[in-house]
Amino acid sequence: MRLAVLLALVWAILGLAFLHRQTKRYGKARLFSKPAGDPARGVRYAFTRGMAPWAKESVMLNLPSYGAGMVFHAGLITALGLLLMALTGARPASVPWPARLLTLAGTLAGTLAGCGLLAKRLIHGQLRGLSNPDDFVANLLCTGFLLLAFAASCSPRLAGPWLAEAVLLLVYVPMGKIRHCFFFFTTRYHFGAFFGRRGTFPPGGSFHA
Repeated sequence: MRLAVLLALVWAILGLAFLHRQTKRYGKARLFSKPAGDPARGVRYAFTRGMAPWAKESVMLNLPSYGAGMVFHAGLITALGLLLMALTGARPASVPWPARLLTLAGTLAGTLAGCGLLAKRLIHGQLRGLSNPDDFVANLLCTGFLLLAFAASCSPRLAGPWLAEAVLLLVYVPMGKIRHCFFFFTTRYHFGAFFGRRGTFPPGGSFHA
């Protein structure tokens, strides 16, 4: 199963690299207006203060969902850390017990957050209308990965099903919306650079380079 996970990881990396190359083929936009600000400052803002809840109106209107999303992603990072340990052959007993407790708490909290976000997507009529099958598949794969990571941490006998779920998740990464785990950083960079150049980011103060 570890070999299958490694092959799936290679597939995911190659798939993301291909998608990135395809995106680059569109070329770079030529901007003719005179810069009103500093793109570098815009990028710094986009990855720091621009990520804060109060910097986004949509987040301020949906703080519970924002919190659940943060817990969900934190749980996934924890589960991926466990997966890397499993691939290197590290034994759970070698991990200090405080870290093991945090791992259990993180994966369980992430599972509950994923279930809550899925339930909201199913129950909320407007959100359900905006959803497509990819939204549900991505959530189910990630939530299942978290749940089995928690279960495998409690009982090593469940490591096999967890690794099988990891294979499915990694294979799906470049095929669905989970690929945002990679493209988030590139889109956020271009977003900050564009509005930094326009003098919009960071808001307030002097924008000029």
